[in-house]
Amino acid sequence: MTKVKTRPLVVKRIGNGLALHDEQTGELLQGQTSVVLESHSGMPPKVTVTFDAWGAHGVRFEDEPRLEQ
Repeated sequence: MTKVKTRPLVVKRIGNGLALHDEQTGELLQGQTSVVLESHSGMPPKVTVTFDAWGAHGVRFEDEPRLEQ
């Protein structure tokens, strides 16, 4: 069985927007197109991140080659 490694993430304010970063390195996660923070009364906040699929900076399957642009 493959051991799953996880890393803590952090939401940073960038100008008037938000972006998801690796907490340990401070690096921006590539391919983000939208970060939305929602907070409803009595519920924990929820962060929704949208990533580009495919392309040079998008998300890809591990066994697929990265497409260079």
